[in-house]
Amino acid sequence: MRRVFRFVSTHLPLCATLTLLAFSAVAIVLAFPSMRSLLQSPWANGVMWAFLVCLGGVTLRALWRKRWVSALFHLGTMLIVIGGGLTAGYAKEGQLIFTDASYAPPEYRQCLIDGDRVALHSFEVPTYPDGMPKQYITHLIFPEGTRTVSVNAPLRRKGWTYYQMSYQQVEGYYGEPVYNTILTVRKDPGATVTFCGYGTVILAAFLLALRETARRNQLRRQEVVA
Repeated sequence: MRRVFRFVSTHLPLCATLTLLAFSAVAIVLAFPSMRSLLQSPWANGVMWAFLVCLGGVTLRALWRKRWVSALFHLGTMLIVIGGGLTAGYAKEGQLIFTDASYAPPEYRQCLIDGDRVALHSFEVPTYPDGMPKQYITHLIFPEGTRTVSVNAPLRRKGWTYYQMSYQQVEGYYGEPVYNTILTVRKDPGATVTFCGYGTVILAAFLLALRETARRNQLRRQEVVA
């Protein structure tokens, strides 16, 4: 066990690279929908944790040696991996179809999401003068009141995001036109962590570019003086 620990601590960048390759292979395999159930398997979690441990070791070593840009880059990579794991393992997504008719059965006008009752208040389709729809707007009733979701204006509430996807016009019980509004709801606990990771990596790349530019300018000045 001591030999293994000594080898890992001595060849930490190599171990991080190997686990990165293994993690990338696992990510490619799990990209296929039929393979995503394997994400909860011990070997997939083992590869991810091994990669995180190696990245954490590289980050700590970079901090110890005061290599701030390198530490920032590896920290951002860790956040991306953690956020991706949270998304793959715990993200939830579903579709809601509500019928905008007062006589529609309750199951066509409301549902429960995390214990909260979500009901349809109304649906509208504003049109241009030529009759073409310019927007789809759904008004939903939550315990705290009525809120609106429309195309390109999703609604965020208690970790869930409601997207207005489309609508259908069908014939009602009495022959009148009735609208079905189609919404997609998604809860992604890893999105914020992943975006923070991307921001950290971009910041590290920007700082690296500044450092390299300053180093090259300094070398040119030294050559001119010499």
